[in-house]
Amino acid sequence: MFLLKNFFTHKQKKITLSELKDALHNEEFVFYYQPEWELKTNKIIGVEALVRWQSPSRGYVPPMQFISLLENSELMPEFSKFLFKQTIADLKQLHRINPNLFMAINLSVSQLQEPNLLENLQKNLAEHDIDPKYMECELTESQELNDDILANGILEKMSALHIPVSIDDFGTGYSSFDRLKKLNISKIKIDLSFIRTLLDDPKNQAIVASMIKLGHDLGFPVLAEGIETTAQQKWLKSNGCDLGQGYWFSHALPLTQLIAFLQDKTHKK
Repeated sequence: MFLLKNFFTHKQKKITLSELKDALHNEEFVFYYQPEWELKTNKIIGVEALVRWQSPSRGYVPPMQFISLLENSELMPEFSKFLFKQTIADLKQLHRINPNLFMAINLSVSQLQEPNLLENLQKNLAEHDIDPKYMECELTESQELNDDILANGILEKMSALHIPVSIDDFGTGYSSFDRLKKLNISKIKIDLSFIRTLLDDPKNQAIVASMIKLGHDLGFPVLAEGIETTAQQKWLKSNGCDLGQGYWFSHALPLTQLIAFLQDKTHKK
């Protein structure tokens, strides 16, 4: 869909911080949105924002090639401002089609330590008159939430502002039962590594079923990432999984294509 040959095989010189700075100033970062849908009704309830770098010299650059450098640089506060400005403006457009749609954005550990993070988020939400409950912040479980982050109370502040917080890539990292209880999580997303071999591995089926039960016992919905086949979708639905995301339903789409996709789904109701 977006130059897959270049996307996966492109080999060039090492990306520099100076390049990323120029890319940010020139607005070369773009967002694609992957729908999240309710398995029971097959309706889209939200989208996840995924950043891409559309470089004039390199073509499309996958996040794995630049995101780590960006996250560990002094550019992150500026990127956070851009992230909020663009995704919330896009969400406003999406609300013209479905006013109940939420937007999920991924936040890194370094972003959680930015002193003006919540202020910038609230400012953009207010400018577009969007209720904070429609802006979901995803924390990747493979990132360890250090003592500084837990001490600064930012996750509690998000909860107080009714900003949902979800755990992405669940099952691959540092979460414990105690942490899930303390963080006021609104949703867990089962990592696609468990879904990929779901129907070939009885142990994976037992693990996924246990994750679904854990989420429900703690009072929040469970989403399965990486659903690619009808068989996977049917198994997850029959085992009580609430939400899904993956190529079976839709690839990540640029805003214009997502709007057309949503309008098509709305007209077919």
